Amino acid sequence: MKDDRDYSYNEIETFELVQKYEELIRQNKSFFFDVLEFEAIINYYLDNEELANASESIRVAIGMHPYSSEIQLLKAELFITEKKYSDALVILDFLEQIHAEKSEVLFLKGQAFFNMNNFIKADENFAKSIEACTEEKSELVYRISSIYFVEEELNTAIRYLLEAHRLDPNHFATLFDLAYSFEKINEIEKSYYYYNKLLDLYPFTQNVWYNLGIVLTKQGKFDEAIEAYDYCIAIDPEYNSAYHNKANTLASIERYKEATSVFQELILLEPENPRIYCSLGECYEKTEKFEQALEMYNKTISIDPAFAEAYYGIGIIMNERKQPNLALDFIKKSIALESEQYDFWLGLGKVYYELNNIEEALKAYREATILNPDEPDAYLALAEIYLYQEKFRDVECMFDELGPKFEGNASMKVLNAAALYLSHRRKEALDELKVAKRIDPTSIDDFFSIVSVINDDDFVNQTKQL
Repeated sequence: MKDDRDYSYNEIETFELVQKYEELIRQNKSFFFDVLEFEAIINYYLDNEELANASESIRVAIGMHPYSSEIQLLKAELFITEKKYSDALVILDFLEQIHAEKSEVLFLKGQAFFNMNNFIKADENFAKSIEACTEEKSELVYRISSIYFVEEELNTAIRYLLEAHRLDPNHFATLFDLAYSFEKINEIEKSYYYYNKLLDLYPFTQNVWYNLGIVLTKQGKFDEAIEAYDYCIAIDPEYNSAYHNKANTLASIERYKEATSVFQELILLEPENPRIYCSLGECYEKTEKFEQALEMYNKTISIDPAFAEAYYGIGIIMNERKQPNLALDFIKKSIALESEQYDFWLGLGKVYYELNNIEEALKAYREATILNPDEPDAYLALAEIYLYQEKFRDVECMFDELGPKFEGNASMKVLNAAALYLSHRRKEALDELKVAKRIDPTSIDDFFSIVSVINDDDFVNQTKQL
């Protein structure tokens, strides 16, 4: 639908006109509206997605103004909205020959072809529409970009957005969509650039500060991200998502005390949100305030008895309190509720291992690797068990199968080196340790915490020279 129509009526006047029209229809009275008035009425219905009313008002309008190309154009727009693309194109092909505003006709043709997945013809008609446009060209280009943007054809959307930006460098929606689109295609630096450009022009726009916070988090600039969320909250103290993101960012960088304060603020805004209580419980858990953590996890469950993470959190605390059997019950409950959570299976494996139930621990860790093959922790846990079982070849085979996936993980190199050394393959072990030390200089110490090297001073000296 056209975003910037040339009304002669403001919003209130249009609403009053529609009410007058509907009252005359209800009373079945004779009346007359000119083309401009019908355009306002029909556009009102189209913009509010009242398609039956739009269709009826078009029928009435054509009865009064059978030769109006403006009403026919709106009929074509209705057909596009109703997915009657062939019917729309019949009208638009005719209007292309006679209508004064060819640009709008060609735009609608492009939209129809786009919705029919005929992207070549869509692009052709959009290009002709831009060429034919004599005024407000930047707005037209932005409208075209929006068609691609809504359907997440972001690379094409960006092409049109950049042109719209060239024509009107200060247009808010163009800059916002550019920043958002670049973020979505993971061109984070460009996204950062356009959000900052927006803030130079519109510094008190809370959702821009919020989105900038997300981009800064992706860049690893956590302090700046938190500052961006603070600006968002300062502009709009009830922008709940900013509190969520700020708290989660603080928790992710282990600033649990500050995260706790933000989650407590959030409780005032969303007192029945179980997610907040659970996250607050996790902050207390991480700072070993177990009683408060349990209180928050139980509060979570009282609001939502099926909130799996709360049961898991209780299980972790029970395990920390050396009550592994209780821990097992709670973690199993969490898995019964959400069976595809990687962390739950990882935690289950740890508890089984501490209960010396090695086979069940192995099963849990293997399930975790299936659920998330790109996370290293479950593989590391498996390798440690294989070492404990003296299955050194299994360690080597597992790491060989993983190939270069975790090439930059020093812990995996250390465990592989341990298996190689214990298999009496000292040179290969040293090669692995050399790579591990390059990744993390403390990894040699990790090796000696795993392997007791007795009466092998030569090997110890060689590790010192790595």
